[in-house]
Amino acid sequence: MQLRKAGAGFVAKLRKLRVALAVAERGQIAAAARRLGVSQSAATRAVQALEEELGAELFHRSPRRLACTEAGHALTRRVARALAHLRAAEEVVLATAGPGRLASGPLSQQAADHELQALIAVGAGDTISAAARANGLSQPALNRSLRTLEIRLGLPLFLRTRDGLRPTPEGEELLRRTKLALTEIRQGVEELALLRGAAAGRARIGALPMSRTRLVPLAVERLLERFPAAEVAIVDGTYGSLLGSLRNGDLDVIVGTIRTPPPTEDIVSEELFRDDIVIVARAGHPVAAPGRPAPVLADCLDCGWVLPFKGVPLRTQFEAALAGAGLPAPQRLIETDSLAVVRALLMRSDRLAIVSRHQVDPEVALGVLTILPIPFPDVLRPVGLTLRRDYAPTPVTLTLLDALRAVAAEIGGPVPVAA
Repeated sequence: MQLRKAGAGFVAKLRKLRVALAVAERGQIAAAARRLGVSQSAATRAVQALEEELGAELFHRSPRRLACTEAGHALTRRVARALAHLRAAEEVVLATAGPGRLASGPLSQQAADHELQALIAVGAGDTISAAARANGLSQPALNRSLRTLEIRLGLPLFLRTRDGLRPTPEGEELLRRTKLALTEIRQGVEELALLRGAAAGRARIGALPMSRTRLVPLAVERLLERFPAAEVAIVDGTYGSLLGSLRNGDLDVIVGTIRTPPPTEDIVSEELFRDDIVIVARAGHPVAAPGRPAPVLADCLDCGWVLPFKGVPLRTQFEAALAGAGLPAPQRLIETDSLAVVRALLMRSDRLAIVSRHQVDPEVALGVLTILPIPFPDVLRPVGLTLRRDYAPTPVTLTLLDALRAVAAEIGGPVPVAA
């Protein structure tokens, strides 16, 4: 299906998708046309054009009723979810602007493609001119479309500041929900392609540090065995940055240390295994020299250290363990969230680091890093998947999630059962 350029793109002619959903719900072109306030001939043309663009028959025709084909069910399920996101955004607008402020009817039924296209484009840029250039649109046209949407809603969506455009709370929520709507429609188109035998699809993974060495790479390999043409992206970042991308639909899943409880109500976490913390050093580090007494944690605090940033669970747990033992936090330290930087610093110095055991398995096996035999409090971190609460995976992402669970069971063992 053709996409219009706006950030990640927005599906052309949202009107046709609304018609298809109405036909699926009512089983008749005439009933769908009355529901949407369009002519029967216009509704018929919309369905025919949509089927031509998708290369798939969406409805079985009979004199009395149109019934969804398998492709029709797959697409209209996603369209319904997409419009539900726009309705959720409407509720935020109404809570701020008050009843009756939606000037031309419900946003989910009336907003035009170019209005939502403008919203996504401006949301991705600092200024109107930058957004227009990035999306191949004229600045006046983009400005008009955004202004039309603001008039439709009865309130501003962006504020102009010295640093550029900043979304209002309502604009931010509408932008997030619009991107989620886009994701649902894109996934519907992917599912239709899979029904036609195309082994394609898309998976976007947010990988926290401990998952990047084994868990995510091994799972992706298994995904590609089944869907060799799948488009996979693995995105590094902090939990906060990845969480924002997950919530607006740019990511399908975050893999790594989970937060309990989840920081927002619209996400859920699934624990896969518990991971322990170890202290590592380069091979041949003086602390682990042959013949030297086994080191204890207090002996190591004067060494240089490489630690995660403040607030990262691994750092928090380490410092809590030190405090519980009556020990001060290390002073000579470098902070980083990059495992590559940690490896480089350790292998070129006598610094120490705290990491997940799974993160350094390859280097320990090769003999370039060593896990110090330091008695350390039993600190276990929950590792797992973080998803949107209402997430509905495609066949490709469902295969990915199953692969992540299978790999986790192999490398991490079962999740401990609470007493």
